[in-house]
Amino acid sequence: MKTVYQLINYFIAAVWLINGLYCKLLGLVPRHEEIVARILGEEHSRILTSVIGISEIIMAIWIISGIKIKLNVILQMIVIAVMNIIEFILAPDLLLWGHYNSLFAFLFIVLIYTNKFLIPQKKHDNIMMSYLKNHPFAVEAFFESSLVFTFAVPKEELQNFIPECLELDTFDDKWAFVAAAMVQTKNLRPKGFPKFMGNDFFLIGYRVFVRYTNKAGKRLRGLYILKSETDKKKMEIMGNIFTHYNYTTTDIHQTEDKSTTEIHSVQSKFMVKLSKTDQEISLPEHSPFADWKEARRFAGPLPFTFTYNETTKEVLIIEGVRQNWIPKPVKVIDYHFDFLNTLQLKNPILANTFIIKNIPYYWKKGKIESWK
Repeated sequence: MKTVYQLINYFIAAVWLINGLYCKLLGLVPRHEEIVARILGEEHSRILTSVIGISEIIMAIWIISGIKIKLNVILQMIVIAVMNIIEFILAPDLLLWGHYNSLFAFLFIVLIYTNKFLIPQKKHDNIMMSYLKNHPFAVEAFFESSLVFTFAVPKEELQNFIPECLELDTFDDKWAFVAAAMVQTKNLRPKGFPKFMGNDFFLIGYRVFVRYTNKAGKRLRGLYILKSETDKKKMEIMGNIFTHYNYTTTDIHQTEDKSTTEIHSVQSKFMVKLSKTDQEISLPEHSPFADWKEARRFAGPLPFTFTYNETTKEVLIIEGVRQNWIPKPVKVIDYHFDFLNTLQLKNPILANTFIIKNIPYYWKKGKIESWK
């Protein structure tokens, strides 16, 4: 029976072979020659296309041969990156998926790297996916806005929603907190990659405020993710490949007039309506906080996000780094979150609502440590 490593290796070789033989050498996909003509000129485009095709066939054979694997992988990644950057700039209209070709090229590079260097060749089939979900590289983005509704709940009601390695981050040893964060994100991409390879999307995430004591004895404040929703299918797919955040796709609608802003989803049954008032804003009625200074401690997002693997007793720690983090209170006219109802919390109290705008943000590569 073939291992995961071998099956993926054959798939990678097949991609090179199909592109080289079928698309270029046999000329059965004219678009490939058109791209070569656009980039290198029409005069010798047929010959150059054939040469490139032969090179890709040789690459496929090299992959299967297993000779000088490290050199092979490095060369594959460099060739794919360079080819796709040039095509993105000079011939995006001729690409199969247009500008999104760069996204698939990146995923192909990740697959090549992971298969050769990170997957033990005789492990089970889920090893690669488990690795990818653990934030194997740093990610950066720009938050156009981050709107956070934080709800106070008696700590006993939230205790069962977090894993054993975490403790609730409480206020007055009575209140625990769950938040709904709505984030308009631009240019989400692996850190260091050009902005054009990024993705823009809207995110709504439901998180519990928690603490974790690491191996060094340091208590870290952070978040535990209950659910994440986005308005882009590709973000759902990528989010569930590279995180444990349980992404689903939903509809997001935003409307504004001179005095109000409204965000709602028909499918997910949530709605928020905000006032654009310039007047001094009071804390929500029944908030456990005495003033906005206390409330800012639970404005989110916090520096760390935690995921727990109950089987291996390991904690995945992702650290976020932000700049110019200045939360501003928001006047709430009305709100409803159907997801909070599914948690069957008895009486969640709106504790604060903040908005933060125009924030550069990045997440470091995930770190895993054993617990107990």
